[in-house]
Amino acid sequence: MLSYKEKELIKDYLIRNNFFTLIDLCNYLIDNGSSTAKYSTGKFHIYPYVAVFLETYVTSSALEIKQLENNIQYKIIGELSINNERKDNKENKDKEKIIETGQLSLF
Repeated sequence: MLSYKEKELIKDYLIRNNFFTLIDLCNYLIDNGSSTAKYSTGKFHIYPYVAVFLETYVTSSALEIKQLENNIQYKIIGELSINNERKDNKENKDKEKIIETGQLSLF
């Protein structure tokens, strides 16, 4: 599972790179502190988690995906909703705080 920091690093990477491979993105995450653990096939343990995270952008038509022999290639083709996600997350956290702290009395 990806940490909050790793998800934020991915979003920043997407802003800076319009064309990239999944392995390139994994290497970027590792350079910034992610685990270097690998499977016996040589792929990083974070590889499938990063792929699943990026799938949300593929299904929203923001990323185009192309399967290569030993890698996956991505190209940004639409608008990334990165800033909207951050705003929505803040609004949801604010609502959760209100729900947690607010208590209605029936008496």
